[in-house]
Amino acid sequence: MNFLSYLYRRSWPRLLAAVLASVAAGASGVALIGMITKNVPGTAGQLAALFFGVCALQLLTRTVSQVLLLNLTQGSILDMRLDMSRKLLAARLQLLNQQGKSELLTILTRDVESLIAAMTIIPMVMTHTAVLLGCLAYMAWLGWELFLVFLTTLGIGAFTYHWFKRHTLRQLVALREEMGQVYGHFHDLIEGRRELQLNVKRGQMFISDVLGPDAVKLKRSYVTTYSRLALITNFGDILFYLVIGGLLFVAPQFFSYDTSVLTAFAMIVLYLTAPLSTAMNAIPVITEGVIAFRQIGKLDAMLTDDWQPDATPANPFANGAPFSLALNEVRHHYLGDSADDRFLLGPLNLNIGHGEILFIIGGNGSGKTTLAMLLLGLYLPERGKLSLNGVAVNEQNAVHYRSHFSAVFADFHLFRHLLLEPSEDSSAQAAHYLNKLGLGKKVQIVDGMFSTLKLSSGQRKRLALISAYLEDRPVYLFDEWAADQDPVFKRVFYHELLPELRARGKTVIVISHDDAYFSQADRIIRLQDGKLITQVVNESHENCM
Repeated sequence: MNFLSYLYRRSWPRLLAAVLASVAAGASGVALIGMITKNVPGTAGQLAALFFGVCALQLLTRTVSQVLLLNLTQGSILDMRLDMSRKLLAARLQLLNQQGKSELLTILTRDVESLIAAMTIIPMVMTHTAVLLGCLAYMAWLGWELFLVFLTTLGIGAFTYHWFKRHTLRQLVALREEMGQVYGHFHDLIEGRRELQLNVKRGQMFISDVLGPDAVKLKRSYVTTYSRLALITNFGDILFYLVIGGLLFVAPQFFSYDTSVLTAFAMIVLYLTAPLSTAMNAIPVITEGVIAFRQIGKLDAMLTDDWQPDATPANPFANGAPFSLALNEVRHHYLGDSADDRFLLGPLNLNIGHGEILFIIGGNGSGKTTLAMLLLGLYLPERGKLSLNGVAVNEQNAVHYRSHFSAVFADFHLFRHLLLEPSEDSSAQAAHYLNKLGLGKKVQIVDGMFSTLKLSSGQRKRLALISAYLEDRPVYLFDEWAADQDPVFKRVFYHELLPELRARGKTVIVISHDDAYFSQADRIIRLQDGKLITQVVNESHENCM
């Protein structure tokens, strides 16, 4: 990923205009210095008009340059954010799981914020750089010997500055990693708050033994690193006075120059104090931005390598064939209780028909969730074939395949927005299901979103069920949906909602431990250690279909 490509994509003419405005700002700055330090021929009125005109030009060109560059950089960051979001959405689920949720959050929040800070300060640095180059050219014209003294002194100071800075920049890289660790602990604190609140001693140990030490380490590293940066920055500021001292008190011992020239040099150096200080103070910010950009670039490269847009122009599964979902000799590895334990799911041979209610049962670690991910097309088989309506599912048509499914996962995420095209039918259906699931008095649909999400876990899962219903897909998958529901809503789910979906011609796949409701299934399959060991057909349902 190249940030310049995002800038170029935004508008290279505007980028060129911003650069030209920066050059004009530098030229007008030099003109102001020249008018202040030299006697320009002309009347007082003419000089005043010229001086204030150049001031106005300086104000205009600097502002135009900075506004154009801000617009371009922020627009490019917007493009990058949306581009990465699309790639994240298209990336394989296994890849994102390997990356880790806390690392992804760190990159998409902290690193993007650091990049924004760097991109925000770059326009000002560019403007000051143009002024700096113009002033350097003017100083060389005034007296090349003094100019060489200035460059030598500045070079020695810059070398010293860089020498101190090198170790500090390495510390900034390490500091970013420490921040990632602490952010990971905060993620654990938020996600595991129930477990920690349930066991007060365990929660206290998490704070004192896990979060606390890393937070203290981060605080010490932050103070040490930025204290050194403060020293370096202050050294950069005092460097200008050292240069002025060299010009006023040392250079006259070796070179013969008029006092007015020496004064002009001193005034130019003072004028350059703000641009150079800005540039030096921007170095830590830009450095953090570069580090963040590398992290973002790594993620973007990983997503780009993995990202394959749906290349099939039309839905290959809409071929008029009777609905049929089939797994033929499908094999796929999945993790067990330990991250080092990998088990094989399969070989599986399974056919799921139109309008069928299929229950998947089995103990923890039996492979139910992995099978669900395969059926949904979120995982693709390592071996064997998954097919819909006789068409094999692959990387190229996986998006079309997934468009046939709606799901409510055990670890579901509830979006406040329905993310559906608004219609009277969907609004009426939403109101119907809100009432049926006991939420009509607590939640309304307002402007395409739920009016509140401040509900219990069971109530939120009911809202997730409503969102899935409103998608109106051919196949529904529910992973332990009834696990945390009251008995009355379990009964509604199994005895009313599932038969209603079947009556609408929907295929329903339910992962469940509720053996009291197994009679609602047309067929039950049991998994054990990744193998399909039993398959039971409900003959009473067979006769009704």
